Amino acid sequence: MSTPLQNSGIKMTEIRIRNFRSLQKVDVLLDSLTVLIGENNSGKTSFLEALVAAIGANKRTMTEEDVFLAPNEDKPPKDRVITIDLRIRPADENGSVIDEFPEGSSWLALWGNGVSQDENDNDFVAIRTQMKWNTTRDEYITDRRFLLDWPKKSDDLLRAKINEKHGSVSTRDTDPIALYFMDAKRDIQDELHSRSSFWHKLVSDPGLSDEHVEKIEKTLNKLNEEIISGSEVLAHVQEHLNDLYQTVAADKGSASITPLARHLRDLSKGMDINFSTKGAQAFPLGRHGMGTRSLAAVLVFRAYTIWRQKKAKENAIHPMLALEEPEAHLHPQAQRALFSQIKEIPGQRIISTHSPYVAGQANIAQFRHFRKQGAETVVTQIDTTDLSQEDLRKIDRMVMNTRGEILYARALVFFEGETEEQALPVFAEKYWNTLPSTLGITFVGVGGKGNYLPFLRMAFSFNIPWYIFSDGEDETEKVVKDTLKKLYKPEEIEDCLNVFFIPDGKNFEQYLCTAEYKDILIKMIISVNSTNETHPETLKQEWAKEIDPQKKILQELSSGKNKTRYAKPLAEAITGMAQENIRFPALIRALFKKMSADIGLPEIEVVAS
Repeated sequence: MSTPLQNSGIKMTEIRIRNFRSLQKVDVLLDSLTVLIGENNSGKTSFLEALVAAIGANKRTMTEEDVFLAPNEDKPPKDRVITIDLRIRPADENGSVIDEFPEGSSWLALWGNGVSQDENDNDFVAIRTQMKWNTTRDEYITDRRFLLDWPKKSDDLLRAKINEKHGSVSTRDTDPIALYFMDAKRDIQDELHSRSSFWHKLVSDPGLSDEHVEKIEKTLNKLNEEIISGSEVLAHVQEHLNDLYQTVAADKGSASITPLARHLRDLSKGMDINFSTKGAQAFPLGRHGMGTRSLAAVLVFRAYTIWRQKKAKENAIHPMLALEEPEAHLHPQAQRALFSQIKEIPGQRIISTHSPYVAGQANIAQFRHFRKQGAETVVTQIDTTDLSQEDLRKIDRMVMNTRGEILYARALVFFEGETEEQALPVFAEKYWNTLPSTLGITFVGVGGKGNYLPFLRMAFSFNIPWYIFSDGEDETEKVVKDTLKKLYKPEEIEDCLNVFFIPDGKNFEQYLCTAEYKDILIKMIISVNSTNETHPETLKQEWAKEIDPQKKILQELSSGKNKTRYAKPLAEAITGMAQENIRFPALIRALFKKMSADIGLPEIEVVAS
C-alpha cells in the first residue's frame, strides 16, 4: 500500500539538549526521516525520551535521576538544569523549509506571537522545556516557554531570550506536534487492550450514523438474549446473580450476563485481529510471534496517523514518531521490507536501530551517530558540504549496502585484500584472548587500494576510530597516501599513526613468509592439502626435497586460487605455536597495541615479542 503523505506545513529542524542523562551537550539536526545509530548505551534511547519529555503525547515526568551526573558526582548539584530546545520552521508542500509561514496558516493561528524571526527575518518557533530545582517548593519543576531567538552557536544556548509575550507553552500549543514513542517492547496485544492506544482511538468511534448504531444495538441485544436462553449454564448463573436485589437496593431481575457488548461503543474492548500466514489457518495475533505483533503495532500507528491527518481538515497537525529498534523480533528480509513501510508513515520519523539491514535502506545523510566518550554522549553526522552526488553514491553503494554493520563498530580496521579479512581476526583473537567482535572491532576489506575513501569519509564523519593495514608496494602506498590527502593536510599524513604499511615494499603473504615461520607454514600447507592418512607423509617428503622452500611457500600462498584458501589456516598456524616461542608478527602487534591504547582495550600477553 502506498499512501501520499500530507505535508503539515512545518518541519522540526533541530533539537538541542543539555544535562539529560548522558546527553550533557547534544545538538541534533532532524530530517523528515532521521536514523539514530551507534553502540548500545550510547544515548539513543535517552535522546528519544528527552523528546517525549518535551513534546510527547503522554509527556514523561523528568526526575532527579534524569539529570546528568559527572563521573565523580554522587548526585547532581541543585543548580544543574535540564534544557531541551526544539526549533520548528515553516515548510512547503514538499516538506522543504521556507522563509515564512503563509498568510492564513493554521500554525500562525495556533502559536500567534510565539512565532519569532531570526537575524535574516525568517520565521521560526522555538520551544524550550526545562527542569530545574525550585527552592521555594523544594522540588524539581518543569517549565515550557517559547524563545525569542535561536543562537547560531549552540554554546550560547542558555543566552536565548524567553518570549515573555506569550507566557507558558500549553498542551494546546504542543498537541498538534505531539510525538509518539514506540519502544522496542511494543506489542499489538497491548494496543488492543489499552484505552489510550492508537488502536482504541481509531476504532472506538466507527463513524456510523445514529440510525445505523440503533439498528446494530437492537441486533446485539437480541443475540445476547438468544445466547442466554440457549445456554443452560449461563441461565443458571444469571438466575443466581439476580438475587443481588435481596442485598443491594435494586429491582428483581436487574442482573444480566452479556456475552456480547450491548453498545457499539463497547465493541472495541473485545475486538481482536485474526491473521493467517500463507497456507495456514487464521489465528488471533496474540498467538503469533513477537515479530508479527511488533510489526502490527507499527502498522496500526501508520493507520492512525494517516486517519488523523485525513480528518484534521484545516486544523494544524504534524505527526511525529519516535520508533525504537523497528527490527525487533524480525528476520533480516523482513527488516529490509519494514523500512519502506516506515517511510509511508506521515510526518517526521525518528528511528533508532542496531540493524545493518534497516540502516542499509537509509541514506547516509539521514544518520546521526551516537557515541559515548566517558560519561558523555557525542552525536555526529556526515558533512555533505564538500561531497558530490557521486561521493554520496559511493558511500551508499560501497559502504551502506554491503557493510552496514560498520556503523556500530567501536573501531574499524581497513585493508585491501581478502587474505587479511580472514587472517587478521584470527591474530586479533589471539592478541586480546577474545573474539574481536566482542570488543566492537570490525575488520573491513575495501576491495582494492583505490577504494578506501568512501569508508574513511564515513568513519571520519561518525568519529569512529579507524586504522589502515596496507601492503607496502610503492604504488599501493602512493594511492593510499593520495587518498589521505583528501582528508588531511599534506604535512599531517606523515604523522598519521593509524596507518600501517608493511615494510620493505612487501605484501601480506611476503611479510609472513619468513625463515622463522617456514616450518609452521609447511606444516599448514601439508595439512590443508592432505586427502588421506598417508598423504601427509608423502607431501612432507616432497617438501624435504625443495631447494628453496621459502620461495615455494610464497608461490603456494600467493597463487590466486590459494590466497583465501590459506588465509585463515595460516594465521591459526602462526598463533597456535606459542610453545615453540614463535614471535607474533611485529606490525600486526604494533597495530593492535595502538588500538588498545586508543580505545582502552586490555593488553594480553601473546606469543613472544
